[in-house]
Amino acid sequence: MLPPCKGEHVMARLQKELIRGKILYYLALVYPQAVTLPLLQGELDLFGYPVPMDELRFHLAYLAEKGFVAVEEPGNLQPRRKVALVKITAKGIDYHDGRLPEDEGVYLEPKR
Repeated sequence: MLPPCKGEHVMARLQKELIRGKILYYLALVYPQAVTLPLLQGELDLFGYPVPMDELRFHLAYLAEKGFVAVEEPGNLQPRRKVALVKITAKGIDYHDGRLPEDEGVYLEPKR
């Protein structure tokens, strides 16, 4: 099996950055509401970016470490809730709105 070419690595990286940007875009639309991971996954699918749940969790962990989103796992505050919730943070809104320097790990489409 041949190793992937450099162009494939670049495309995969850009795809990840674009998905992270779409996550912030959607969460900014519904702010201040939090959403479930399945709902977010479905919205990404509607945007044309189908993402497996494991990959979505990876992107959310990345964005959370950057301070752009907050993920509330089940049972942390409400013991009866069985699903995780995700919400954009104030820093995430600032980044989405262009008030923070560019982050090479997140691609936001230019505003029209």
